[in-house]
Amino acid sequence: MPASSTAASSYHHGNLREALIDSAEQAIVQQAAEAMSLRALARNAGVSQTAPYRHFSDRNTLLAAVSERGYERLIKALHGAIDSIDDNAEQQVREAARCYVQFAIDNPQLFKLMFGPLLQPTLNYPDLHARIRECNHLVQTMLANGIRSGSFREDDIRYLTNTAWAGIHGLATLVIDMPDLFEQHIELERQMDISVRSLLNCMQETRC
Repeated sequence: MPASSTAASSYHHGNLREALIDSAEQAIVQQAAEAMSLRALARNAGVSQTAPYRHFSDRNTLLAAVSERGYERLIKALHGAIDSIDDNAEQQVREAARCYVQFAIDNPQLFKLMFGPLLQPTLNYPDLHARIRECNHLVQTMLANGIRSGSFREDDIRYLTNTAWAGIHGLATLVIDMPDLFEQHIELERQMDISVRSLLNCMQETRC
């Protein structure tokens, strides 16, 4: 069903807020998030120009809700990947990394919105900021369990988390921003294996 039909149908059932989030997520696949407008979404949904403002003060507030939904999905996927592995910290990191990169591949525009500069500082959007902290906490917990089990070296968990996240995020960004590189020259599975192995070596060595 087209975004406009979905939004209009949901609106008439009293759920305009969720319908607008749905439509905005679909819209950013077709155009830059910066180019999206509440008025255009209202027009496509067949509602008044002022109706969206009952739920969102401006475009970025709506995009923050879209981003929040993206984090909720990412967190759920990461939980599933991590929980599928019992008592093996290294394999949990491998599965979480694979899950993260796949999420970026499946949702490139949403991924860019979630981690891009448009909604910074996220403290301006408390619900979104809370989801980001939840995602960070999930990664911290996974690595902290690895430290406790002796799989990873003792270190400040905040910096270890940022190092792990930055490494895998860099790969995910490279994959979605430079698809030709991986389609023609680089095998993604091999690159993933080398990247994760390098990260694990760093977390296991006294110095890296």
